[in-house]
Amino acid sequence: MRAFLHLAAVCFLLLFSVTMIYPVVKHYVMDRYGASIAQAGMFVAVNLIAYAVFALVWGTLSDRLGRRKPFILIGLLGNSLMLLLQAKAPNLALLMLFRFIEGIFTVMVYSIAMAMVLDIAARERYGRGMGVVGMGIAAGMAFGSPTGGVLGEREAVLPFYAAAGIIFLAFLLALFLRESEVKASRSALRSFSLLVQRKVLLVPYTFSFIDRFTAGFFVSVFPIMLGVAYGMSPGEIGMYLSSFLMPFALLQYLGGVVVDRYGRLKPLIAGSVVYAVCISLVGVLHPPAMAGALFLAGIMAAVMLPASAALSGDLAPRESRGAAMGGFNFSGSFGFALGPAVAGAVAESYGFAAAFGLAGASVLVSLLIAVALIRRWRL
Repeated sequence: MRAFLHLAAVCFLLLFSVTMIYPVVKHYVMDRYGASIAQAGMFVAVNLIAYAVFALVWGTLSDRLGRRKPFILIGLLGNSLMLLLQAKAPNLALLMLFRFIEGIFTVMVYSIAMAMVLDIAARERYGRGMGVVGMGIAAGMAFGSPTGGVLGEREAVLPFYAAAGIIFLAFLLALFLRESEVKASRSALRSFSLLVQRKVLLVPYTFSFIDRFTAGFFVSVFPIMLGVAYGMSPGEIGMYLSSFLMPFALLQYLGGVVVDRYGRLKPLIAGSVVYAVCISLVGVLHPPAMAGALFLAGIMAAVMLPASAALSGDLAPRESRGAAMGGFNFSGSFGFALGPAVAGAVAESYGFAAAFGLAGASVLVSLLIAVALIRRWRL
């Protein structure tokens, strides 16, 4: 448990810092650089595109080298530097470039941390291990948003400087991580072809994709909607973000206990239905009622994430766990990258209600696909 908590603390500081940026997207990217709503959505998206491109790369390389810790240390240092450069970017193009490179380093840290959970935990405790680290990730997101909002009230660039400093503290903490025991994979190609060998991984990967696809709507268009449609300040936006992120963060470990005890699939299926309804309502309800829908969606997400991550661990060969979690984070990051781009385009053309209606419908469609795969492979 101590090793899980150490990883969770590092991930907490990382995601706390990353999430501090979201409440000031409108006030920093749009107001300072003259970006449109779609361009502001792309500011979030380019970071997440980097997650998708490099998640599998880092997992596979760590399997091949039989090392995890160096990736975490390099990722934290690189992330801190890129945030400083974003605070000083002279134009929108360079801001986007620094944001992309930051994403390369961010996914290096949390994807490898999740692989380390599978190295450390017994199979029957994958859910708990993912729950502890997931709680660190989600708690960082939950507390980072309101903190960034408070700082952004003073000056929109302040969250970038604060985030860079906090991630450097995470680097110092990570120096004391113990390297997990990993048997080096003899073939990088074998790790890259994992999905071909284990097609059943498509099930947790589908859930990972759609969960983060809709999260991409939430972190990009939702703050813009609150600022544009309701005239909220960064501090108020941060508080509304936390209405989803707080239950998502605080209930992760309990979600892990549930999926270890009752299985992975039932919580995933039931949680997806409720989550889809709640996300659809976000574009229809007005403050403060929308906070209730967000709160319930956060509870469902707290069960769904450890369930899908643990299922990936269940289905992965022992020597390819880094690649398995890389694939899990690749599918999620691809969804996370696609979400803001789609959300920004739909919101600009058809309105915010249509954007969140599309998000909820996409969850139900993906659930039908996942259920078909479950029945086909009799999981």
